[in-house]
Amino acid sequence: MRAIRWLAGPLLLAVVAGPVPAQQFPSKPVTLIVPYAAGGNVDISARVLQSGIGDALGQPIIIENRPGAGGTIAGTYVARAAPDGHTLFVGSNGPIMLGPMTMPKPPYQWDHAFAPVSSLAFATNMLLVRRDLPVKSVAELVAYAKKNPGKLTLATSSAASINHFLGELLKLKSGITWTEVHYRGNAPAINDLIAGHVDVGFQQLTESLQQIQAGQLRALAVLGPKRVPALPDVPSIEEAGLPDVQGVTFNGVFAPKATPPAVVERLSAVIQAALKKEVVIEKLAAVGSEARGSTPQEFTKFLQDESRKWTDVMKQAQIKVSK
Repeated sequence: MRAIRWLAGPLLLAVVAGPVPAQQFPSKPVTLIVPYAAGGNVDISARVLQSGIGDALGQPIIIENRPGAGGTIAGTYVARAAPDGHTLFVGSNGPIMLGPMTMPKPPYQWDHAFAPVSSLAFATNMLLVRRDLPVKSVAELVAYAKKNPGKLTLATSSAASINHFLGELLKLKSGITWTEVHYRGNAPAINDLIAGHVDVGFQQLTESLQQIQAGQLRALAVLGPKRVPALPDVPSIEEAGLPDVQGVTFNGVFAPKATPPAVVERLSAVIQAALKKEVVIEKLAAVGSEARGSTPQEFTKFLQDESRKWTDVMKQAQIKVSK
């Protein structure tokens, strides 16, 4: 009987100890790792979330910016972090899927490295041209590009960004060509577009609304199924006759892959609740983003669909893998 009791003790402790980490979460401050410098779309979304979930979790929420390598420095850091829910990645299109899929030896693949927690915000993308380019619609842009093959220059925030892939998608669907100019961020790309050094650009509404409203840039289309309230006179790309040229800039929250499901579910529930608060909705809307939370399962399905879509574009457009 003594042997039986001696064995039962550790077994009982193991059964009791298993769920404890999830039940005690969070036991210390939670850090949101942002893959870009402060002030951009992803950083703004993270800071809005910071104020929305801190009280619910009962711990301070810390924002840590780790820019570099298209966001994969931050992604690699989180993928290797302790899988306890205290270190989270606020990832977007580039560092989550587009960057790794164009690397010969990617540091990670999202479905192996991360546990998707919840989507956070979806930003509207715009097709823009310099204000003195002699086109005022998507149809005129396509006609101009075909009449002047190779003459146009396209500014993107970086290679393997959603802006880069949207440019490739438009080329595929319209049959036009242009010379791509990749920048290190949205700001220098927009500045050169305003200065007239480049002709066309794909940018988030967050980054370009002020310049559009000031007449420094001309918006030809919203790259989504409907118009946006901030620019009611700008047609959707569907209205412009190219319904297949759509793409969203998403950002969401990811935990290291081995994070306990109970921790992931709690984080997701807290984030979803925060994104329903009017103040959070308004703050994100003010920068052209839509607050939209999801369950881990819904977010995973979205990421799988996006990965298939952009992998297909990469193959069709023959986007070269970066060295």
